[in-house]
Amino acid sequence: MNRIVIVVALILACIFSCYGLSPDMKAAIDECKNQHNIDSDQIKTAFDKKEIPETAHGKCFMSCVMEKMGVLKDGKIDLDRILEINRKKFKDPENLGKADEIANRCANVESPDSEECSLATELAKCALKNAIELKLEVPKDEI
Repeated sequence: MNRIVIVVALILACIFSCYGLSPDMKAAIDECKNQHNIDSDQIKTAFDKKEIPETAHGKCFMSCVMEKMGVLKDGKIDLDRILEINRKKFKDPENLGKADEIANRCANVESPDSEECSLATELAKCALKNAIELKLEVPKDEI
């Protein structure tokens, strides 16, 4: 379960702020992993599996990271914030274009139920699916 939880944080970190984790992203992950009792040693292993958590614990960890980064605000996706993060992190115009396209494609996803943290899961699923489809390049050495 914890591996699945951690992979989402890294997927989002790489999709929405690729080419290294910003100090803000690191702080958000650290705070949320402590809040949700996640073991940081599992992060790299979990990333390789590219799985999205389905448990309440995993969804809420993801939601926590997204909220701290401003990707989710008041239960909604903040497209402007995602695009701002992309501009800061993607230096290659082609990958920036792909990251922005992913953000636009996923900006209107909705939670399929009334669970508090489900929106984060739906956003992560959309982002992962589109990152694969658009072949967004994420350098392995930055993970």
